[in-house]
Order: sequence, then C-alpha cells, then structure tokens
Amino acid sequence: MERTRTEQVYFENGAEPSEELITELLRKAHSRFDPALARIRRPVARATLLDSGVGRLLAAQSARGLLTLRFADSDDWCEALAQMGRRFELVEDSSLAAEITSEIEHLMQGEADAVARRPVDLSLVESDFQRRALSRLRRVPAGSVVTYQGLAAAIGAPSSQRAIGNTVASNPLAIYVPCHRVIRSDGSIGNYGGGVERKLKLLRAEGFEVDRTRRVPSGAVYGHSESRIFCRPDCTALRRGDTGKWLILPGPEQARALGMRACKLCHP
Repeated sequence: MERTRTEQVYFENGAEPSEELITELLRKAHSRFDPALARIRRPVARATLLDSGVGRLLAAQSARGLLTLRFADSDDWCEALAQMGRRFELVEDSSLAAEITSEIEHLMQGEADAVARRPVDLSLVESDFQRRALSRLRRVPAGSVVTYQGLAAAIGAPSSQRAIGNTVASNPLAIYVPCHRVIRSDGSIGNYGGGVERKLKLLRAEGFEVDRTRRVPSGAVYGHSESRIFCRPDCTALRRGDTGKWLILPGPEQARALGMRACKLCHP
C-alpha cells in the first residue's frame, strides 16, 4: 500500500500515528481488500434431500429463491450438487425438505398455487435466452400445456425450437419451473427428465389428461392468453393469432376454469 507524505513523516520519525491516521489507514485497507474478500466468499444456500409424491428429490434454496430441484434418481444430480458447491456454501437444512414436500403434496392434490407462490433463483441457468424461456414457462398455468414451438414464439425466437428443447431438458428447477407442461408440436406428450410416467402424473394432478396414445385428447381446445378466448383446433382464428399466445387445454371446461370464453366463430 502506498503511503501519503504525512504517513511517511510519521513512520520515518518514529512518531506514534494519530487515531485519525489509523482510521484513515483502516479505511483504505478495507476499500482495497473488501472487494477481493467478497469474491472469495460464496453465498449460502440451504440444501436437502427429500421424499415426495413424485420421488426422491434434491432441493437447494438461495436467499433469492429456490435454486434447484432435481430428481435424485437421475444421472446428473450428483454433478448438479458439485456445481452448486463451487458457487454456494451449502448448508443442510431439513426445514427446507418439509416445506418442499408439503408444497408438492398440495400440488398433487390439485392446488397448483402451492408451488407457484415460491420464488425461484435462475442463477444456475447459463444464458439469457434460457432464463427468458424458463421465466416465460413459469407463466404457463397449471392444467394447460404449450409446444416447444409455442414457447419459442412466446419469447420472440420462433425458429429456436431446438434451443428451447435443450433449455427444457437442462432445466434445474423441475416442477417449480414446469417443463412437464411442454409437449411436441404433433400433440404427443414428449420426453421428460424425470421420466414420462412422472410427467403424466404431474399433468394429471393439474387436470390435464392425455388420451390412450399419450397425446393431447381429441376434445382439446386452444386458449389465447391475452384475448382469453378459446377455440377448436381447426378454427381459422388459430392461424391468424400469435403462436406464442396460445395454450392447449384438455377441453372447454378447463378453459372456462381459467376464465376464458368460447370463440364465436367455431363454437367449441
């Protein structure tokens, strides 16, 4: 640390430094070392393993929200734990296990708000594109689904279906960022990181039943997220509307439950 002329006089003459000088020296030391210490310190995250109605899960939460929720029988959960350990000081917390277990139990009983109310922290998500996609996915209401193409269009990147697929596949927050609500454009249920059976179980709990071939049911309708109108799949309004605004619902009853009204052109 460089000394001022006043500091040099004190030290060279052997004089005892004044309280003011000591205070100033400490202030300068803090201003130089605090940023380096802040970089060394890792933020704290609560972490736990828990058993839920959809299997064993790894959960972690930072000060900003739920950081990760992964199925503990998947291949990548150990690597996910190691990745978090490089960025966060992990502290085991059984109370978090009780909270998440309770919220998922309520979800499986049809109370979707139980998980929707908890804030999430997307700091483990690698790119801005992925964060935009996952943030938008959180706005897809329980009881409805979107296609990969529809989610891509919703964030202004309609030609990025493959990137959306990769984003959904690497989602660090199962259930709370509902990647189980994304299906293929042909109406088939598609894959899921926790397994297709878990995907079906979650969708059923939220009120979305698929048919015997694991596809969107024949009576499904499309609901517009802004106009709040729902249509038959063959309605001309679908072709005119923004692809990113349409939700797929299992039938008129579920659409009305979300506050939507029937289209006057196709009368679903």
